[in-house]
Amino acid sequence: MSVPAGAPSKPLPSGSRRLDALLQGGLPPGTAALVYGPPFLGKEMLARRFVAQNLKAGTPALVVVTNQTSSDLRDDLVRMDAAVTAADRKGLLRFVDTYSRAVGAAPDVAPEGTEYLDGALDLNGIALAVNKAQRGIIGEHDSHAFVLDSVSTLVAYSNPQTAFRFLQTLIGRIRRVGGTGLFLMDHGMHSEADVQMFKHIMTGTIELREIAGKPQLQVQGLGALAGQAWVEYRFSETDFEVTGSFAAGRIR
Repeated sequence: MSVPAGAPSKPLPSGSRRLDALLQGGLPPGTAALVYGPPFLGKEMLARRFVAQNLKAGTPALVVVTNQTSSDLRDDLVRMDAAVTAADRKGLLRFVDTYSRAVGAAPDVAPEGTEYLDGALDLNGIALAVNKAQRGIIGEHDSHAFVLDSVSTLVAYSNPQTAFRFLQTLIGRIRRVGGTGLFLMDHGMHSEADVQMFKHIMTGTIELREIAGKPQLQVQGLGALAGQAWVEYRFSETDFEVTGSFAAGRIR
């Protein structure tokens, strides 16, 4: 997929310094990247680092959450980087929350910048809420970070074909107004044919796996050189960083 006309030309930091080096400067503008891998291997941490790093740089971020309350995620981001608080006060952080109401955690009055929906089945509501949030961003900013966590939840509440059609339109809209996004998807929940179908509408993938107890990632597309090996990485509750050699996939 090509970058739409009028999109910003500056890459957005991925949240991982050495991953940015692998990507030759960061996530290309207009990227729609599928972050695909098993649970508990750091997909969410990479997405949080992406959001926090861009907020710190003054770039707005919009997050669609389907399996965590936006309040908890906001707290996680602040613990990761105190600069998130200042960015949030400036209106740079926005949420579309499809989870809180379902578990009875939505407040009576929504915080500024947060839109609550009844559930992940409301795809039209998600699209409208995303459009509303972006209207509040694009007037003053030519780019923003976008995260959808997760594609797997949308599929679970609908079906692969419905989720595919929804994401195809959503991604087109996001990229047209300067969004660069990460779309998280769980390995083991989908057939290989369905995974390939979703990859088709992305500009590239960041795939995660674990071999002999060591997490590894591989990037396809997104400006990375073709034929990149799997490289080791580490993650914690506040960090995500590539540790392996790009050339050989080993720790130097």
